[in-house]
Amino acid sequence: MRSPRLRRQPALAPSRASDPAEPTEVFPVGKAVEVLPDEGAYRGAHLPAVVARFDPGLRSYAVEYDALAVSGASGRALPETVPASQVRPRPPPPSPAPHAEHAAVDALRDGAWWLGVALVGGGRADGKVAVRFPATREEAEFDLADVRPHLEWVAGEWRSPEDMETSKRTLYAKGTQIEVARLEADSVVAWFPAIVAKTIWKNNLLVEYPFWKGSELCNEIIDIKHIRPCPPRASVISFCVNDDVEGFQDDGWWPGKITEIHPKLTYTFKSATSGKKVQLHQNTLRLRYDWIDNQWKQVAQNLSGTKFTGGDRVEVSSDEEGFHGAWFQGTVVKSVGHKFLVEYDALKDDDETTPLKETIGEEHIRPSPPAIPVTNGFKVLDEIDAYTNDGWWVGVISEVLSNQKYKVYFKAYKEQDEFELEQLRRHCDWVGGRWIQASLALQM
Repeated sequence: MRSPRLRRQPALAPSRASDPAEPTEVFPVGKAVEVLPDEGAYRGAHLPAVVARFDPGLRSYAVEYDALAVSGASGRALPETVPASQVRPRPPPPSPAPHAEHAAVDALRDGAWWLGVALVGGGRADGKVAVRFPATREEAEFDLADVRPHLEWVAGEWRSPEDMETSKRTLYAKGTQIEVARLEADSVVAWFPAIVAKTIWKNNLLVEYPFWKGSELCNEIIDIKHIRPCPPRASVISFCVNDDVEGFQDDGWWPGKITEIHPKLTYTFKSATSGKKVQLHQNTLRLRYDWIDNQWKQVAQNLSGTKFTGGDRVEVSSDEEGFHGAWFQGTVVKSVGHKFLVEYDALKDDDETTPLKETIGEEHIRPSPPAIPVTNGFKVLDEIDAYTNDGWWVGVISEVLSNQKYKVYFKAYKEQDEFELEQLRRHCDWVGGRWIQASLALQM
């Protein structure tokens, strides 16, 4: 039996109107049109022009622009041949009604109509309209006659952004936490935390800066090409010299490197932009990630393999049943190739008195975590390690009994028990040669 197929229809004679490569209409010579270039200085603008000739074989128009003249030829219109797909009729004359706030508009500048956003609704007494251009992050004032509502030419009819479903689609919904690029000479020099306050036509968003203190700017209309999601929500507890990081200062995250390590989780941060050095606490530092092709890529770090020598304090895990989620403290006796002989602090040998010694593979050993002070106690759902059964076992705070006593739930074993504050520590993971604690990023 043959696979089911759609019933074939009789072949139709080719139609110029049905060919997507053909223009749906042919503009006569002398017709006033607009051209939308896809490259060059006028890319994205609509250039008023007049049709000089139509070439059906090449599917193109010869046009003469209204405001562009031939170099050295005073008053002579600039001719050009453009694809038919880049030509549309001129929009109808706009109504005298004032533009709404954040309405999509076209503003006439340098002989072309450029897509922007009206900043203030209603008409001004001086007859001016303030327009924001999100792609270039510029603002300018125009005479009312040089601003028109933005319209799209779709399937032979004019449609406003309010009538088109695409105006409501965006990668970033209202309330989304994002980061906005700070540019200098067209290069990104920092990223500023922001929140999407409103979606505007196509790729434009109104964003608010919750941490902005440096000037009066607290919101901005911007193109999504200047935006990225917030980086992975993990915070490094310890850094190394020459790590590529971002430091939070002056209301944003600035790229740089770690140049010195100081006590109390403090580091010297050298800005990649200014070269200045400042001391920052680890709470205001994070490993640098770049947003490339819609995914996060960590910038290469100055990592060397973790090496332990005799006398190093470590913690050891086990794959044996009943030991998952636990780390046992000990001291490295010596290294044996890619393995390490470890003497445990609390685990005993068969005689129940001699400290147990084991040879451990590098996948089950890590340095002792840094001591992270607990100044305000723990909260429900905080991820912690609880000291019990001779080791540190990962769990979550399930109930706060007092500022010195907590109930902890161990998900792996579906058990719950009570602990004093001194039996608990903040949970962190040893990942890629770094101590990572997600909760620190959440606190930021």
